[in-house]
Amino acid sequence: MKLPALKELIDERKEKAIASLSENYAKNRLPLEEYERLVEYIHKTESERELVVVEKLVAEFSEEEEDDDEDTEDNRDYFPSGERHIDNKVSVLSARTFQGPLDTSSQYISVLGSTTIKIRKSDLSKKRSKLNVLVILGECDIMVENGIRVRNQAVPILGSTGVSKNLKQQDSGPELFISGTALLGDISVRLLKE
Repeated sequence: MKLPALKELIDERKEKAIASLSENYAKNRLPLEEYERLVEYIHKTESERELVVVEKLVAEFSEEEEDDDEDTEDNRDYFPSGERHIDNKVSVLSARTFQGPLDTSSQYISVLGSTTIKIRKSDLSKKRSKLNVLVILGECDIMVENGIRVRNQAVPILGSTGVSKNLKQQDSGPELFISGTALLGDISVRLLKE
């Protein structure tokens, strides 16, 4: 029996790393620029030592998978087939405001419109809540109560995304993870004023 050559083993591990990155990108766990940079780096990798570094980088993005599993378990009774239903909350040429408990299966879409999402600590799960936003030639204002940790991973494409400096974040407590895209639009996170 002939053992596979080292190059073939490295190529196989590179393919697995790229597949894992692609899956994480599809789940909005990393921005497009980071995905492209890592894939390019993986293609250039030639030694096993370099590959170990790459696999550790890919594993960092996969760590969020555990949180996704918790969400899936919560929705199994509601979606018997195991598929998750995405509830699109759309604003087209209009202005809409959303508040109350945050539904992680929702996607907030604003096309030539304005969306305001008001989030309080009581609206989030104890650990982490995800908010997916798509803005095309519009704007989305995410108004957050003080004390919520915000991770804004939304990607601007000829647009802008940002978190206000007035927002006081704490190390403990609920976390809001924002993903999505601002295409010729704006996604801003600001302090919720009562």
